[in-house]
Amino acid sequence: MSWKSIICRAENLLGGRCPAVDFSLLGKSESSLFIERIRSLSSMFDHKITSVIYTELENSPHDNYLTFRNWTNVFSTKKSAPRLPSSMVIPLVGQCVYGRGSNSLQLHRKMGEIFAVINLAIALHRSVVDLSDPHFQHHQRNNCAWVKNMESGNKFAVLAGDILLANSSVELASFRIPKVVELISGAIAEAVCAEFTDLATDSTQLLTDPSSQWLDHAKLRHGALLGEFCAAASLLNSPSTKNLGRIHKIAREFGVNWASLSRLLSELDYIKEIKIDNPRPPKTLTSLGFTDSGLPEPTLADTLLVASEATSSTIYDQYKSMASTLAWQLGDSLWRLLEESKPNSDVHSLAKDSVDLLVKEAC
Repeated sequence: MSWKSIICRAENLLGGRCPAVDFSLLGKSESSLFIERIRSLSSMFDHKITSVIYTELENSPHDNYLTFRNWTNVFSTKKSAPRLPSSMVIPLVGQCVYGRGSNSLQLHRKMGEIFAVINLAIALHRSVVDLSDPHFQHHQRNNCAWVKNMESGNKFAVLAGDILLANSSVELASFRIPKVVELISGAIAEAVCAEFTDLATDSTQLLTDPSSQWLDHAKLRHGALLGEFCAAASLLNSPSTKNLGRIHKIAREFGVNWASLSRLLSELDYIKEIKIDNPRPPKTLTSLGFTDSGLPEPTLADTLLVASEATSSTIYDQYKSMASTLAWQLGDSLWRLLEESKPNSDVHSLAKDSVDLLVKEAC
């Protein structure tokens, strides 16, 4: 069993390729203008919005722009075979809970697409560059052309992110279920809160419990959004179901656990690749160079190295220990989710095999 076979089964059972941002939906002229603007920005200066958009195109099934523009793979640290995308986990949970049906599947896939759009919008807003950051050399801040270009990139990142969030709000409202809008709004707020954790602000002196602080950060950054989308998917077909409260809670836990474990394993893949045999204390919490959505992200290894004189063996031990805990939690939440779900052998089997493969990687 491999992720390739899992993804093929998911595409067959869940209505096609994974839900993703499709820039062509903006209209041919608008989407072309959007991509051309990014190309123009990337040719003039190094703004983080370029890596965000490239990574989105690289991961999207709607990759006509990527092949046409012939960009090279310089923005992403993802090297291993992809796991089941988070946007596909959402319709998987929805179909697990209420059974297969063309109408319900369409709604669950739409929810996955909105998730992808919001995820991109948040990344675009995060790509805004703080020009007062001492990281930038003095001569750069005094370079009028450089400052103008960076300000232009910032404005474009904010505008593009705002437009995507506005479109997502309209799509969410079309479900006509107030609770869905409430859940997703709360999840967006939690994801934004990740910008103010000790890991995001590089407050290295505050890392008193690096493993717990990393997990809290990861759950805010990644788990909250996927968790609430999984919970919202359980509301779409039967918002007045008797056991709705319990189903909603379990679906959310499953999404949070899936996102947290997937992120941890992605980090572990990267850490193994760069081979930190003789680790040195890093200068920042993103010194190891791991990226997510095209942006630098603090890893568990970064936090351990900053907080203490960790060795490569203790770092791997921490990864394995946390992976084991998250794997157990994921398996438990799946078992409870299927207990509350309608019988659906094909989809339930896909969910079990997906979790089993993720757990196998964690062990």
